[in-house]
Amino acid sequence: MNGSKWGLAGPPPEAYSRITNPERFEPLHHVALTHLHRLEEQFDVERVEGYELDQDLAQADLARASVKLIPADSKAAPILVAFTTFPALIMRCGLFLMLAFPACGCDACDETAEGELHRLNEVLDDVVEGRFRESIRVPLWGDAEQEWELISSTHRMGGGLRLARSRARALVSAGRRTFEWAAWPLR
Repeated sequence: MNGSKWGLAGPPPEAYSRITNPERFEPLHHVALTHLHRLEEQFDVERVEGYELDQDLAQADLARASVKLIPADSKAAPILVAFTTFPALIMRCGLFLMLAFPACGCDACDETAEGELHRLNEVLDDVVEGRFRESIRVPLWGDAEQEWELISSTHRMGGGLRLARSRARALVSAGRRTFEWAAWPLR
């Protein structure tokens, strides 16, 4: 949340349920497509487009087909970008991490297209350069946890969330639970 617009008192409660100008995020679609094209030209990846590339995004209201870039090296994380009608982006990095640009979009959060484009660039750079790891932990008791981290010399982003054990087991059904993703191979 950006406190500069609201001052020390913070945003009024109604600002959390209000979205005054969603059109401010329209540049995200064009810039994301430009970045995806640049990555496709620079790195050894396969490009796939479609509306049902990710079952978790099947219910999203999409403005156009999603784009997935799959590196030729299976040790490098794929990226999928979905373009919503909000207008926003939902990006899956690797197997588990999903990020939204903007993260919220409400008036209280006061996100800008410029700020979200900066965040998008950081995430793309970190994933492509192999500065990305993710994991799912399923303890003997209690909820499972999904954790992720993006690291560069200038920033560190990360997070996690609790998952139902059944959802976590479904996500890791292929075997591995921890991924230290490699850099994308150049063309």
